[in-house]
Amino acid sequence: MNILHIAAHLGGGVGKAISGIAIQGQEMYPDQHRILLLQQPEKCGYVQSCQTNSVQVHMWDGDAALFRWADIIVVSWWNHPVMAQFLHDFPSVPAPLLLWSHVNGCHYPMLPYSFVHAFDGILFTSPYSQENPTWTDAERRQVKARSELVWGMGRFSPEQITAKTDYQTYEHFTIGYAGTLNYGKLHPRFIDYCKAVRQRIPGARFVMAGDRDEALERDVRRSGLEDRFIFPGYVSNVPALMRSFDVFGYLLNPEHYGTTENVLLEAMACGVPVAALCQNVEQYIIPPEAGYLVQTPEQYAQGLTALWRSRELRERFGNGGRAHILKYYCAADNTAQFREACRRTAAAPGLRKDFAFLGASPWEWFLFFLDETNRQLMTQAQANLNCGKPAAWQLQNCSPILREERKSSLRHFAALYPEDENLVRLCNLLKG
Repeated sequence: MNILHIAAHLGGGVGKAISGIAIQGQEMYPDQHRILLLQQPEKCGYVQSCQTNSVQVHMWDGDAALFRWADIIVVSWWNHPVMAQFLHDFPSVPAPLLLWSHVNGCHYPMLPYSFVHAFDGILFTSPYSQENPTWTDAERRQVKARSELVWGMGRFSPEQITAKTDYQTYEHFTIGYAGTLNYGKLHPRFIDYCKAVRQRIPGARFVMAGDRDEALERDVRRSGLEDRFIFPGYVSNVPALMRSFDVFGYLLNPEHYGTTENVLLEAMACGVPVAALCQNVEQYIIPPEAGYLVQTPEQYAQGLTALWRSRELRERFGNGGRAHILKYYCAADNTAQFREACRRTAAAPGLRKDFAFLGASPWEWFLFFLDETNRQLMTQAQANLNCGKPAAWQLQNCSPILREERKSSLRHFAALYPEDENLVRLCNLLKG
């Protein structure tokens, strides 16, 4: 079977997921995987890994020859702006299309039913995606019947990760985190959760690994907890850092777009107890034997206090989480699931490939994947601008992710489509 992957790029977590499936798929089966990128890669690590393992990586130049080679085309989607134009201009090809969503689709970037329905097959990277609140009950049942779960974990091998063995606490009780440090990812009340912990655990220390964020560090200084926080920046060996944690605290924004959450899998594979919010994709990843799912700062503090007081509890949760990961997150099984979904979709009669419903302009493509609240804010701000009325207050109320530089934000769309007046004017207003 010839499997063609189409992706905006091979960076970050999506690069790990796509390259891992392609490489392992060729190792396990007599298939050929090729990857077509829509954007020049900024980081070439996963591209080089593919080429080393005989997976060809091509840049899109308008030539549809690869489409004719493919038995099935897998569209890796997370609403990157260049993907919107590619789908809008999608050429007529005979191969069926399999959607592989790398965002949960229940928050921005949203997954409208009309978009999902346009594909011959559907892959999700979290069961949470199947519960999309914007779909009707009938649509939800129909999507569940047509979709499969394939984790975005690449060649993740938890058995090769060294587990934590020392569960003794010393001078500090360390609550660690690794990942994105801005409020598009972290909970807006993150500081309140940390304050609640500090009130109960005098020696609590928070280690936040990742590219540093000015807004978060400003809030830490204002909270009076500055001496309790360590920001080591980017860390190359995350598992080694995790083994120094007493607990992995994962307090994410309720509207975050994540799915597999590889860093959470790594923490459990390291044997570190975890504590997260009972929401979104987290509730599908963390089992009761691995840690706590909480709903309030008080519950978070109570759970961490119990861990602080009991070495036995820390070890039990750590071992329970690692056992769960070893049992349920096998890269070979994940690749087999992917391959079976490709085989089944390739054998089904294909749909007509027409994505005209996305709209005719970058502004319309951006609006299409917004939730109703943010769409109203954006369209009202745009209308006010056209009438010479104040519009900034609407943008102040939009979701934090829409203000980021990338992540399919307003700024991201405007940067890639500078000819679109609506995007650029709103982006300038947002910056101001």
